[in-house]
Amino acid sequence: MRFFLHIPMLIALVACSSPGLKFAGVEPARVVVEGSVFDVYVVGEKARAIRLNFELLPKLAVTGSLAVAAIEQASGCGVVKGSVSGDQAMNEARLKC
Repeated sequence: MRFFLHIPMLIALVACSSPGLKFAGVEPARVVVEGSVFDVYVVGEKARAIRLNFELLPKLAVTGSLAVAAIEQASGCGVVKGSVSGDQAMNEARLKC
């Protein structure tokens, strides 16, 4: 029974914008692109965009291009072609400044 009481807390922790170890300690830039909200983390020539808002059945082709736009806007750099990887919620890319 106690296990089920911890589920809401676990869901709340998973749902936040957590940058991971590569981007630990970096303050995110909050960027809105065409209604999608991203936290963008930049370290050197690498960037990670985490989509924060809910979208019903988002397509990777759409959310990926919005993430690239968010990364470019937050970093002031271009994204290296072919360097983007990720899914509908989180994308990483290499930067060319």
